[in-house]
Amino acid sequence: MESIVVRKIFPKDVEELSSVYKEVFGGFPYYEERVCSGATLQDENQKCDVQYTSRQIPKDYQWVLDKTKRQGVVGNAGGLESCVVCGRDLIDFYPNLVNQDDLIREALSKEGFIGYLLEDGKTPFGFSWGYKVPTETRTKSVNFPVIAPMLDSAGINLERTFYGAELGIVEDKQGSGRGLLASAVRLNGARLRDYENFVVRTKNGRVLSILKRIFSGQEGRMLFVDPEKNAPWYTWKFESFDEDKISNLLSGLTQE
Repeated sequence: MESIVVRKIFPKDVEELSSVYKEVFGGFPYYEERVCSGATLQDENQKCDVQYTSRQIPKDYQWVLDKTKRQGVVGNAGGLESCVVCGRDLIDFYPNLVNQDDLIREALSKEGFIGYLLEDGKTPFGFSWGYKVPTETRTKSVNFPVIAPMLDSAGINLERTFYGAELGIVEDKQGSGRGLLASAVRLNGARLRDYENFVVRTKNGRVLSILKRIFSGQEGRMLFVDPEKNAPWYTWKFESFDEDKISNLLSGLTQE
């Protein structure tokens, strides 16, 4: 693995981070490259969330096109201009559906923000960030006024809980331990601030595997399914954080 530099994310990094963010989520396993313009509709009966990628998706891909539910991903779609399900025009996922610059700036403003950008040879290839669980404000990704009481009911001390908001590695750098590095440096930062719990919402099995390695082989406790995003929330205790393993892992990094 090349020499990797990890540096803290500051407001001046938004433009550079925005480009990496779009590249990460345009690739595997998200394929948020283009989307049916029906995804912008508020009426659930009219809404169409089908995504489109110019890439070829794997044969065993989990979120293939489901015409009945109007969701999933269509691969090899570089030449398409309209949705194969509803016929509406296609739009760029970023920034037409989600403005990633606004999302990044929002995260930077949150209490307890911890974020890192990863580079090799001065080229950014990944990132991770999170912050203390908000309780009263909705973010662009999470309806925390709904989620916070659900976490509280599950026995999570909100005042001492760190939320893992984003973790991403560009597609051609995946599968080489970089996701583990990105997650570990973020969580080590949270551990040093004396958080008790870590929570995350994810359907990504790779992310769960990474977190299991960081937390001494412990499986995350599944709390509930997000009522808006249909994705499960998990938690780990920082008392299970494998300090020795992660310290050794991070010792080879250059941190700025």
